[in-house]
Amino acid sequence: MAAALAVQDGIAASNLRWYAGLLKPTFSPAPWLAAIGSVALGAALAGGFYRVLRRPDYLPDRPAAIRVFLIGLALDVLWSWLFFAGRHPTVALAVAGALAVVAASSAWHFAIVDRRAGLLLGPWVLAAAFAFLLDLSIALRNG
Repeated sequence: MAAALAVQDGIAASNLRWYAGLLKPTFSPAPWLAAIGSVALGAALAGGFYRVLRRPDYLPDRPAAIRVFLIGLALDVLWSWLFFAGRHPTVALAVAGALAVVAASSAWHFAIVDRRAGLLLGPWVLAAAFAFLLDLSIALRNG
C-alpha cells in the first residue's frame, strides 16, 4: 500500500509544471495542501487496512473487503497516471468516477468487518468524490 501511495505522489510531483498551467476551479487545493492531505489519507487507509487484516480469517466478509480495497488502490494509481503522467483529464475522469464508487464500496465492506476500519476509509470516499469533481471541472475548462 505504501508503494502505491509513493508511486502516486511521484507521478503527481513530476508533473507539477503541467498541472500549474491548467485552468483550474477556485476549489482546487494548493499543491502543499494536497501533499499534506495525501499523507493524512495514507495514514487513514493504512490504519483501516491494518484493522481489517487483524480480523480473523474466518469472517466471511473479510476477503471481499480486502479485494475491493486493493482494487480501489489500483484505480487510485491508475487515475494519477492517466491524469498527471498521461495528461488526459478527460480519460482519467472515468477512472475517478469508478474510484469514488469503489472507495465507497470499500468503506462499506470494511465497516462490516470492523466498524472503525470503515470509518477510517471515510476520508478516502470524500477525497475520491472531490477528485472526480476537480477532474471534471479541469476537463471542462481545458477541453
